[in-house]
Amino acid sequence: MEPTIPSPQHNNTKNPAATQKLAQALKTVDHKELKSTGFWLNQFFMVISTVFGVYLAAQSGLEQALKFDNFSKMEDNYYLRTSLFDEVTDNVNSVSEYAERLAKSPPKSEMEYFKPTLEKYIWQTMQYSPTTLETPSELLTQIRRFYSRSEFLINAAVSRKTSAKHAASELKKIAEQLQSTTLPQLKNSAEQLKKELKQNDISVGSLKELTNAN
Repeated sequence: MEPTIPSPQHNNTKNPAATQKLAQALKTVDHKELKSTGFWLNQFFMVISTVFGVYLAAQSGLEQALKFDNFSKMEDNYYLRTSLFDEVTDNVNSVSEYAERLAKSPPKSEMEYFKPTLEKYIWQTMQYSPTTLETPSELLTQIRRFYSRSEFLINAAVSRKTSAKHAASELKKIAEQLQSTTLPQLKNSAEQLKKELKQNDISVGSLKELTNAN
């Protein structure tokens, strides 16, 4: 008679302690694997979140820097247009007064003595300003033509290359044109910049104060 070989199921039944140990071992292995996988997933998402957060912070910082630079240039151009307006207004008044004198055909000595000197400090300084060309080009062109034409007529009258009355008539025309068109447009353009800054909660001068404070 052949001996009977016990089946694994039979052995497990006979050894419940061994079965329990095996189940616990398998459970421990599964738990460690899950714990290890969860750890690396957590690390992965942490790295992704950090990188994304740094990216958003950099984007926000760049956007704020660009806004500050843009508003600062607008403020600079506001001061430039305002200063130019004051300077050109003074020059227009000087040309108008001189035209009134020329209309009386005064002697050459009087024309030379009262010959106006057109102030161009702001006009000449503008060539060094990075915001100059942000001023409407048509306004700059009209002012440039005013300076060129008025100086030509004044010098022509003084040197007797044209009559005093003719020079006076032409000077009055270009002075009136600047007073009625160019200067109001220049002033309005400066006020528009100030208004736009105010709409962004920036009062004129505040950016300068902030920069100086730093």
